[in-house]
Amino acid sequence: MTAENAKDTGKLDVIIPVYNKEKYLRRCVDSALAQSYVPSRIILVDDGSTDGSPELCDKLAAEHDTVEVIHQKNAGASAARNTGVSATDGEFVGFLDADDWADSDMYEKLIKALSEEGREMLPAAQLMNRQFSEDGTLVLYTGTDKESEYVIKTEDFYEQLIMHTGDSSMCTKVFRGDFVRRYKFAEGEKNEDFELLLRMLPEMGEGILTLDTPGYNIELSGSSVTRGRYDQSLYESMMKNAFTALRVARERYPEHIKQAERFTYVQSLDFMLHIPIEKMTADNSFYKRIVRYLRSEKRNIKKNSYLTQKQRNYLILLLESPVTVRKTHRMIMSMRGAGKTG
Repeated sequence: MTAENAKDTGKLDVIIPVYNKEKYLRRCVDSALAQSYVPSRIILVDDGSTDGSPELCDKLAAEHDTVEVIHQKNAGASAARNTGVSATDGEFVGFLDADDWADSDMYEKLIKALSEEGREMLPAAQLMNRQFSEDGTLVLYTGTDKESEYVIKTEDFYEQLIMHTGDSSMCTKVFRGDFVRRYKFAEGEKNEDFELLLRMLPEMGEGILTLDTPGYNIELSGSSVTRGRYDQSLYESMMKNAFTALRVARERYPEHIKQAERFTYVQSLDFMLHIPIEKMTADNSFYKRIVRYLRSEKRNIKKNSYLTQKQRNYLILLLESPVTVRKTHRMIMSMRGAGKTG
């Protein structure tokens, strides 16, 4: 498949939400423009940016016929993606984050694989990613270079998502347009990719086509490493998704209930280890709900075989005396840090 004949095999729309990404945007758009499977449209959705992104979006659109810009008031990444999806009419739809970039043959690989005979009922294809630090150092490389292709059944894909072995990013995937246009991202929520995939699962038929080779590149900048700062709304969305995943297991995949319970415990543990101690107070209703939930699950936590012993120990300690445990943990980490610098 080449740039010359790409449009004979289908039509690709690429959506790029933009919010204060002036530093990275041209690199992202250039990677979309350089695709061997030429996108028919690259839709930039400026979500009320306050830096130079709006002007850069307009400049890129003036430079390239395939680049379109939609400016809207700031409403969040989900709303920007929904705006972009509503503007598509392509046979295939892909998403890029403005601070990331795609290999030049990413969409060619995905669409070629998805277009093979016998795969007409598969709604999406995905490949793997590379993650880089800001100085360009490769820190994570998923998949292999064997370029093997296989279908992950929906139930197995669900298990991968809740066991943190699957890829919940929308950006590593390409979707059939008529499939993805049936859905909307949950606006006002974070961790929206995971939530939407949970809703998509019942209609994904045989599953998702997977290419075991990397093609999407992520820069772990300060703005994209969410664990670098505390954001309670992020954890609230994560826990909402965890409980949704547990409901899905009970309704559709009962043999995975223990894995789904483990998912809620691990997400709760992540929150309990990152909430600032000064926010572990009686007037923080979300914090109190998580503590009550963990205490109600104490017996199940002890018996859940999908937890590591370290996870189980931390959970038991935290549900008994969360503030004391966190203060002790902080003191130990401080002492370790002092030892390294001494």
